[in-house]
Amino acid sequence: MPTLNFLPDLPDGLNFLTAAGLILIAGIFGSRLAARMLPVPAITGYVLTGLLIGPAALNLVDATILDKLGLLVDLALGLVLFELGRRVDYQWLLREKRLLATGVVISLATFAALYWMLTQFGFGKLIASMVAAIGMATSPAVALNVVREVKAEGQLSERMLNIVAIGNVLAFVGFSMGLSALHLEYQAGWRSYVLHPLYLFFGSAALGWLASRLLIWLGQWLGRDRQAHLILMLALIAATVGVATMFKLSALIALLAFGIASRSRDPRRIVIEPDLSQFTSLLYVLLFVFAGARLELTHLRELAPVVFAFIALRLTVTVLLTTSLAGINGMTLRKGALLGVALVPLSGFKIVLVQQAAVFYPQFGAQLSALMVSILVILEIIGPICTRFALVASGEAKT
Repeated sequence: MPTLNFLPDLPDGLNFLTAAGLILIAGIFGSRLAARMLPVPAITGYVLTGLLIGPAALNLVDATILDKLGLLVDLALGLVLFELGRRVDYQWLLREKRLLATGVVISLATFAALYWMLTQFGFGKLIASMVAAIGMATSPAVALNVVREVKAEGQLSERMLNIVAIGNVLAFVGFSMGLSALHLEYQAGWRSYVLHPLYLFFGSAALGWLASRLLIWLGQWLGRDRQAHLILMLALIAATVGVATMFKLSALIALLAFGIASRSRDPRRIVIEPDLSQFTSLLYVLLFVFAGARLELTHLRELAPVVFAFIALRLTVTVLLTTSLAGINGMTLRKGALLGVALVPLSGFKIVLVQQAAVFYPQFGAQLSALMVSILVILEIIGPICTRFALVASGEAKT
């Protein structure tokens, strides 16, 4: 009997495109099902779907496939940070010194409170400082997605997005300082603990600035062709993520700098404001289902006390400060308190920073990752709900 050698061998698992398709389909149907059962934003449905199909539950999308999707997810997150940067006018922010000071005070006070709490639970100073630094950063992806979903516009929404940008920059700086101390702790030599953080921050910012110059220069040459501008912008976002990966820089900082510089350094408005909604809708689904699939329940039970203490303290400090500083920001006390609630979502993709530490020092990175992922299991689910509640309660949501 002849062998049917034209038939394919059965694969060990899903390939890249099949996994991406499954994630998108599962995300859409999962979010719709969650929304019918509970009044939650789409993001929460995406994350729960990812948790269900990921390694922590059904394992339909395993860790190997998730690793292969990493670059596509970096692109999605890069688009989020670019969009956030385009919404931040740093020249206006420098003039609005009270809002700038509010963002800095909230970030530093959150860091100090979380650092103290973590050391009280017996964590070492290095782990405490790096987790506390990540705790300063509200998720830009959640903030932008929920604002778009409920069509929010107004005082609270704009202040929230500016504070999110400030917190993410300070979180990166704080984590880089912790990384520097980590090099020192493990006696990696002065070049590592001095030059590595500087290279990460300034190299990434320089890459973003260069991309913005290219966007404005090439955009001027293209004229007022909206479609050409959109293609150019997406191409430069993808190239920036790729170059950052090649040179071991932070794509997160590079894309945020790209967005800020491409707006603030374009006084003649050469760059046509693009409609990225079709692309971001697709990538948001991938981003949050991927985030849910990355969550692990392994360490949650043993770390539950510190996880809930972390979440409660972070919320308390943020709400107290946004409420007490509401007056100087031209807001009522009620809106100030709601601003604090809106800032609950933790930036889940700061786990990328944790992975950088794990590359250099695996044992330390494993401890750091266990704590961060345990915190994210809770905040990835309840964070979007808090932001949506705050925007609706403030009266700024249109839906």
